[in-house]
Amino acid sequence: MKFKAIKSIAVAILFLMVANSSAQEKITVPLSNPGSSGVLKMGIVSGAITITGYNGKEVVVVGTRRVGKKRKSEPNKYGLKKISNNSMEFSVEEYGNTVKVETTPMGTIDFDIKVPVNFSLKVSTVNRGFIQVSNIKGAIEVSNVNGKITLKDITGSVSADTVNGDIVANLLKVTPNTAMAFSSLNGVLDVTFPKSMKADLKLKSDRGEIFTDFDLQSKPQKAKVTKGRASKGGAYKVKVENWITGSINGGGPEISFKTFNGDIILRSK
Repeated sequence: MKFKAIKSIAVAILFLMVANSSAQEKITVPLSNPGSSGVLKMGIVSGAITITGYNGKEVVVVGTRRVGKKRKSEPNKYGLKKISNNSMEFSVEEYGNTVKVETTPMGTIDFDIKVPVNFSLKVSTVNRGFIQVSNIKGAIEVSNVNGKITLKDITGSVSADTVNGDIVANLLKVTPNTAMAFSSLNGVLDVTFPKSMKADLKLKSDRGEIFTDFDLQSKPQKAKVTKGRASKGGAYKVKVENWITGSINGGGPEISFKTFNGDIILRSK
C-alpha cells in the first residue's frame, strides 16, 4: 500500500527543464486532473508574456529567446574572438494542476502559453515586456513593472498593477462578491465591465481625470488623514488622501482604481 501511494504521487509531478541554444522551445504539459480547474504561476525578470485560454486539457508553453541587435566586433584585451552566450533556459513544473514556469535572470525570453479556459493566473514580469491575457475564466493576478497589461474577454476577478504602463481590461462577467483592484503609477486605467455589474467603486488619480458611462451614485467621504513622525525635528507629518467613492447598480464588492500619472476610464458593455 505504501509503495502504491508513493508511486501515485510521483506520477502527479512533472518537471521539465530546457537549456539549449535554439531560438524557440515548445513544451506540452499534461495535467494531473485533466478537465479540472488549475493555476499557472510564473514570475520572470525580462520578457513578454502572452496567455490564451483554449478548449484543451494540457498547458502548452512556447519560449522564444529574444536576440538583441548585433554589435560590431571589437578586439579585446586577449586578441581573441568573443563567443556570445545566447543560450535559453527555463523550467516547467506541474503538480496537482498547478503549473509553475521559471527562468534564469540572464537573457530575455518571450512566452506564448495556452492554458485551459478554467485556469487561474498569478503572473508577473519586470523588464522588456508586456503581459497579454485572453479568454480566461478564473482569478487573475498580474503585475508588470515596465510594460503594459492587456486583459481581453475575461470571466472572473482581476488584480492588476503596473509601475510604467497602461492597464486595459475587458471583463465579460465578474465573480460575485469578489473585490478587485487596478493600479498604475504612470499609466492609464481603461476597464470595461458588464452593464449589470453591482459594485462599490473607489477611485483616485493624482494627475489625471476620471471618465465613465456608468450611473455612479456618489457617496460622501471624508478625506483620509494619516499621521506620522517627520524625518526631522520630531514633528508630525500629515498626509491627506481624497478618493472618489460611489456605487453602481445598488452597490456590491469594492473595486479600487488608483493611478498617479494617467486617466481612469470605466466603460459599460
